[in-house]
Amino acid sequence: MPPANSFTVQPLTGSKKRFQQIDVTKGLAIVSVILLHAFERDILNETYAIYHIWQAVPVFMVLMGVNLGMDFTGSKPELSSLYTRKYFRKKAERILFPLLWVYVLSILAGLAWLLLYNQHKLEFNAYNFIGLLPVTGPGNYFVTLILQTIFFFPIIDYLFQRQPSSTIVLLIALEILFLVWSSHVRLFQAEDYLYSAALPRYFSAIAFGLVLSKSMLQPLRANVILLFLTIAAAGCLYLYRMVYADLNVNYMTAEWQTQSVLTFAYAAAIVWGLFKALPVFSDNKFLHLFAALGKASYHIFLIQIVYFGLFPKQSSVLMGLFSCLLAGYLFYKADTKYRLSKRILSRA
Repeated sequence: MPPANSFTVQPLTGSKKRFQQIDVTKGLAIVSVILLHAFERDILNETYAIYHIWQAVPVFMVLMGVNLGMDFTGSKPELSSLYTRKYFRKKAERILFPLLWVYVLSILAGLAWLLLYNQHKLEFNAYNFIGLLPVTGPGNYFVTLILQTIFFFPIIDYLFQRQPSSTIVLLIALEILFLVWSSHVRLFQAEDYLYSAALPRYFSAIAFGLVLSKSMLQPLRANVILLFLTIAAAGCLYLYRMVYADLNVNYMTAEWQTQSVLTFAYAAAIVWGLFKALPVFSDNKFLHLFAALGKASYHIFLIQIVYFGLFPKQSSVLMGLFSCLLAGYLFYKADTKYRLSKRILSRA
């Protein structure tokens, strides 16, 4: 008889299976990111964007938790085996080198803008060492979040494989503690970027993703679904009060009160709903398109940062969407086809 723990993870057999609906969801999220950065705030509020495209980054964070939870293979690694040379090489290939390519691209673009238009787009400071691009745009903090996952995720996975329920509770508790603590720290008040890019702000989103990873392998229990949807509905109501009724929570920075432990269940509900609505695999061309964009989502995200750093919101929405998707996808294909990162690492 299985244990009563509702978060018990069943190990995957063989290699990790790829679910198309995860890539499709990532594709929808990256399109949402671009639209979010292209539209003016008035339009976003009028279209209730807080319930759809404004959930893009929380959805990405939930998906990270899903992927992390699905990495479970049944073996329980020791602490000494978490941060291996192979692990860091893999992360360098997938995360660091694409960032470095775009870092160089942004410098060249910034110099071109200075020479051609006499516009100063380049910005160099200490934050460049933690992911801020020289030509920065909206959403750059997400890159710094991803860099932090390189160090946080192995230990989270280590704990989740041994104590799933305790790890979920711990992540949520740590986020709450961080929100309360950071509200009294002058550094976070003075340096908005550090607060925006603090991974602990998204610990509960990752926790929801870990829970949802189980639903990819076996159905969630009815009582878990009911509790999950109830929390998501409460988060939905909170979002409305926050955006349209001037609700204020003192222990959170005003800019980020719509993204916290109080709202991430709603983003998780979006992910869960798409998982249930979309097929594991389909030959549908529309789904294939979004799955392809989802696989390239990191590269597209990097490109859109530079694009909106060069072309603020007054530029055409359709032009911005097309340019970022096309350039980002071509960047992804070139990076994977020619394996530039792997070639450099093989010489290291």
